[in-house]
Amino acid sequence: MIDVSRIVRLASAVAAISVAVALPASARDEVREDPAVVAERLQHMGFVQWGKIRWSHGYWKIDDAKRANGHVYDLELESGSFDLVRLRRDRG
Repeated sequence: MIDVSRIVRLASAVAAISVAVALPASARDEVREDPAVVAERLQHMGFVQWGKIRWSHGYWKIDDAKRANGHVYDLELESGSFDLVRLRRDRG
């Protein structure tokens, strides 16, 4: 009877650790893989049009984001907070 109890406790501990590790990882992937959230943030920042949105090394990279005044930028947003990390105006 004691052996079964130890096995059950060990199995429960392994299951709890697995869930604790898997939940934060899946939440990060969900935010990371949702460009609709990035598009919403771009609209909030005053951009009316943009090109490719891609994920790279912890940042969202957006090409050819255009504001209402016609200026075009390449920019990077931090994952999770979507704070502006880099804003570079395209000349041309």
